[in-house]
Amino acid sequence: MNSADRTQLGNYFAKAQRIVFLTGAGMSTESGIPDFRSATGLYNTGVSERVFDIVAFRDTPELFYEFARAFLGTIRQAKPNAGHRAMAALERQPGKQVQVITQNIDMLHQAAGSSRVHQVHGALEYSRCMTCGHRIKTEQYWPAIEAGHVPRHEACNGVFKPEIVFFGEMLPQDVFTTAERAVAEADLLVIAGTSLQVYPAAGLPAARRPDCRLVIINQTPTPLDNEADWRFDQRIGQVLESAVQRAARH
Repeated sequence: MNSADRTQLGNYFAKAQRIVFLTGAGMSTESGIPDFRSATGLYNTGVSERVFDIVAFRDTPELFYEFARAFLGTIRQAKPNAGHRAMAALERQPGKQVQVITQNIDMLHQAAGSSRVHQVHGALEYSRCMTCGHRIKTEQYWPAIEAGHVPRHEACNGVFKPEIVFFGEMLPQDVFTTAERAVAEADLLVIAGTSLQVYPAAGLPAARRPDCRLVIINQTPTPLDNEADWRFDQRIGQVLESAVQRAARH
């Protein structure tokens, strides 16, 4: 990314008031969490999409929790990266209304300090019993996962499921509606770390106004590349940290 690129994106951030970030799995790879669909992503390294299929989960929850021992362990250890921190820093600049719409379940945006985060695919923080609906902190049953067990509610023997959206489940409608409204009101939309392949979240950019600028930061192509005002294929942290610092100097 050359100096002109940094200057232009910094100018976008400086001028915009209502900024929305739409983030995907590529947002967290710099925190050590693998993505799903890249050449080195989980689905290309032997992990089946069935681990996130709700029908498969109801039938064989062991499939998910065998995978979850390593994957959730990685998420538990992860820390916000430079990209997460840059978004939070931009929110703190005067006159900025920054919202984050994320497909990620890792809560790293909140850990970095972003206050308006819309989790369209849910989050790992809580889990519910599939039988009675009892809700607990997912951390409470982590020892059971580490021991190789399927976590169950003692009162009814129902299986606990994290409050994340599996394939075959509906997205939380209130969260999605709020996210759609945020995009519709934005004057700058930044897509970071998603190839826009998973719907309905991938359709959110269509809600933007004609005068809303579009920036894409992703290392693989997206369907909206030709519509972008600016596109970067560098690391998200590198791009955002530099641009946000430049915006602060305006």
